[in-house]
Order: sequence, then C-alpha cells, then structure tokens
Amino acid sequence: MDDILELETRRNIFDILKKNPGLHLSKIAQTLKLRVSLVEYHLRYLEKHELVQSDKHTGYNRYFVIGEVKSIKKKNFSILRQKTLLKIVLFLLKKRSAKHKEILNQMDISPATLSYHLKRLINDNILVVDKQGTSRVYRIKNSEELIMWLIKYKPYNLLDGFNEIWVDFTFE
Repeated sequence: MDDILELETRRNIFDILKKNPGLHLSKIAQTLKLRVSLVEYHLRYLEKHELVQSDKHTGYNRYFVIGEVKSIKKKNFSILRQKTLLKIVLFLLKKRSAKHKEILNQMDISPATLSYHLKRLINDNILVVDKQGTSRVYRIKNSEELIMWLIKYKPYNLLDGFNEIWVDFTFE
C-alpha cells in the first residue's frame, strides 16, 4: 500500500477520502485544486489496487476508502453531501419534528420539490413520518447516530455557507 500512496497527489486524494467519504470526482478535484482528469486517473488507479471504491447512488460516482464505511451508510454520505437534503436534515435535528409547511418555510424550493426530497429521505431510512390527526409530521429516525456522523465527517465543511449553520446549531 505504501508504494501505491508514495505519489503525493495519490496520497492527498486517498487522505481526503478518508476524512470525507462519499465525495464525487469534481468535488475532490475542486478541494485539492487539481484537474478533474488527473483526479480521475488516480482514482481509477486506487480502485484498481483496491484502496478505493466508487458507489453510484444519486447519479454521481462517490468514492470511499475500502473498509472505512459500511455499505448501508454509503447512502447517507451521498444524500447528506447535497445542500438541500442536508438543510432539511439540520432543520429537523434542531426542531426535532415538523410538518411539511414548517419545513417549506425554511427552504427556498417549491412544495413539490420538498415533497420529493422528504420522500427520498424516508426511502433512505433517514426520516420517519408520524401521523398527528390529519397531518404528517417528519422527524429524524436516529438523531444521535446522525449527529455523531455529522460531527465525525463534517459534510457541511465542503458546502458553501454551511459552516455558519453548523456553528449556530444548538440543542435545547
């Protein structure tokens, strides 16, 4: 393994994936200030030598260091590296539970788009829906685990404007 990671560029790609599992090609290139084609070459090399693997869950190939992340959790990386989905999750972590309209008031998207994203989060086992009378209330399925994941992997560090949201994040 040391021979494979001897090249600084390759080692930097490996290290960023170890700290930030689930990044896609262009984000790796942007973060390391490298050409996409160069990063793609090194990722293929790392895959060939079984140090890195890719997973296509949300239309992007997302990359992971082999053995670092359970396959079930790979979906979380893909989902929570998307700005809108992360914003919904952070709002629900802070609020604990909310109706569609309450979430919509915090977002800059249409009601139909919010419904689509909520359904994705439910299907990926991140949210659950409770009935309160005729209303549907959304909440995080396992908030403690999700908070630990957010603390460990800090997906908001790589999204413009999300550091401020996390810094202001407090629990009652």
